[in-house]
This record gives sequence, C-alpha cells and structure tokens, in this order.
Amino acid sequence: MTSPIAKRSHRPSLWTGLVGLVFATAGIAKLTAVAPEAALFKSWGWTEKDMQTMGATELLGAALLVTHSTQRAGAMLLSSTSVCLLLAEIKHNNDMLVTPRAGLLLAALTGFLR
Repeated sequence: MTSPIAKRSHRPSLWTGLVGLVFATAGIAKLTAVAPEAALFKSWGWTEKDMQTMGATELLGAALLVTHSTQRAGAMLLSSTSVCLLLAEIKHNNDMLVTPRAGLLLAALTGFLR
C-alpha cells in the first residue's frame, strides 16, 4: 500500500507556475534594463546595479519557486524583493504601482503554502 504522502505530486501547481512566470518576466525586464524599469529605478536614485540585483533576485526566486523542494526558498526571495520594491514605491509616491506590487507580494507569499 502506498502512503498518501508518496502519492503527492512534486510538480508545481498551475498557480505556482504562473506566479513564477510573472516574476521571471519582471526579473528579465530589470536585468535587461527595459526603458520603463530603468527610468523608474533612476527616479528613485537607484543604480543600474541595484536594478539588476533586484532582477536577478526575481529570476532566481522564480526558478526556485517552481521546484517543489526549493519552493519556500523561492517564496522567501520573491517576498523579500517585493517588500523592498513596495516600500520604494510608497516612499517615492508611485501610487499606480503600489496595488500591483501588493498583489505580487501576496502571490509570492502563496509559495509558502503546499
């Protein structure tokens, strides 16, 4: 007889895959310094290296999120990055970005659920 734990799938859920894809896309935009991202970070007084660090963290977090054994580590990276960016958006009065970022933070936090 097989235990219920052994029957559990090690594949990520569709939701987790979608969250990972969204964060990977955002990370790539920062790593490649897409014009809107570069302008936003510059308006905050952040360097290109700061932007690329955030992008690399988002990309790594997304990759970790979609692997069952590293899902929580990915959620931690993505949540931390989202909190940092959310605080910057609030500080610099980027009100149009606060709600979407809060949504991304909540989505990242779902990575702690199994």
